[in-house]
Amino acid sequence: MQKKVFALCWCAYAGGYLCRTNLSIVIPSLIQDLGWDKASIGLMGSLFFWTYAFGQLINGYIGDRVNPRIFIFISLFSSSLINIVLGFVFNRSLFIVLWAINGFLLSMLWGPIIRILGLWFLEWQRNKISSGISTSMFVSYLIYWSPIGRLIRDVNWRLAFYLPGIAVLLFSFYWLKSIPFKPAEIEKKSSRSEKLSLRELLTLTLFLIAVACLVQGMVKESIGLWTPTILKETFGEDIPLFTMFIPFMSLIGLFFAGWINHKNKNRDELSVLILYLINLAVCVVLSVVLRFNAILSIFLLGVSSALLYGANVLLLANIPLRFAKRGSASTVAGFLDFFSYMGSALASILTGIMATNLGWNKVILSWGILLVIGMASIYQSQKGDVR
Repeated sequence: MQKKVFALCWCAYAGGYLCRTNLSIVIPSLIQDLGWDKASIGLMGSLFFWTYAFGQLINGYIGDRVNPRIFIFISLFSSSLINIVLGFVFNRSLFIVLWAINGFLLSMLWGPIIRILGLWFLEWQRNKISSGISTSMFVSYLIYWSPIGRLIRDVNWRLAFYLPGIAVLLFSFYWLKSIPFKPAEIEKKSSRSEKLSLRELLTLTLFLIAVACLVQGMVKESIGLWTPTILKETFGEDIPLFTMFIPFMSLIGLFFAGWINHKNKNRDELSVLILYLINLAVCVVLSVVLRFNAILSIFLLGVSSALLYGANVLLLANIPLRFAKRGSASTVAGFLDFFSYMGSALASILTGIMATNLGWNKVILSWGILLVIGMASIYQSQKGDVR
């Protein structure tokens, strides 16, 4: 039953990513076929981040108080319908509004999934489960950024909305039928008297961890969004190796973080501190070698991305899982994810401004400064109790 629950949760989150990362491969078609400008696409991306971030805050809290089986079904079903409808939409304003709504709907997944996993799995299984569920997000990147994605775009770019929409629509009904989550049976394992109130949860310690999530979101999004531009402007050419290399490196980072955490006896904050420290060294070296060696620069960007994805697992999965038996896993997951995506939204704007005025070397050094802030925040959080 554990394997079945995990497989269904894995597919649910992978389905959510299929219904959001498809935008990346249709952007050229939106510009060429529909005459969109980059500002409109940027607005659409920003609105998605904002609705997703605030959705995490709201839906994470709700996810601890409703049946997650139904809640996740509503998310998958509604998002799949929006994707199918987007395949027929020509109006720019309607497209942007629907994509923003899609962001809010998909924010209904992570918190309730963490809640389910926290109730079905024991504490000693936490590392393996959090790393495993986080691999689900990479399926969409490997599909859309591979020759399959190019084929879909070349045949008819609207298939990038139809195909995942239909697939996730069908899966949503399979989820509803198959997920063996019954609150009355599962939640009896934890005493309702232990459930933490919102006031008990929102401590200074959790806010300090949230600052580390904000840093992680800012640096990770800067690398993911701007690396092709960094390589293009620094070396004067596109380097296709990047598009497939970074996701594979990031996937390795998930398991490396799990290994580090195992060695640290599941002390999540200490493991994040180590990952940030290694990343700080990588950023310093990268700021020096950038402009001199393209391959080494790509490798270091990949390593940095991998370390951040590893920290992402520990911050946004491991730590919330610790609250499962207290009935607050979804709330904590949504709260921390909110700060991570707020960081992503800020990075989209601030990185571009800094690059224009100061250059890419200074941007990379700013990543190092952010990591130092994150390390200080994590270190300070250990003076409190977050279990």
